[in-house]
Amino acid sequence: MHSSALPWLGDLTDEQAYEFLDEVITTAQDAGTHTAFLHALDVLVGQHAPTPALPHGVMP
Repeated sequence: MHSSALPWLGDLTDEQAYEFLDEVITTAQDAGTHTAFLHALDVLVGQHAPTPALPHGVMP
């Protein structure tokens, strides 16, 4: 699955991608407002997106 909005989505298995998208849909239905949905989406992306590797020698 290719996504320009979430490029890491293509690295997930189909099952993982569908699970994530199902969570996004449920979150959208439960949020009630656009702002609440965006906040909840940030949390979901943080839970599912891989942590980007830091360049060699860079400490967090």
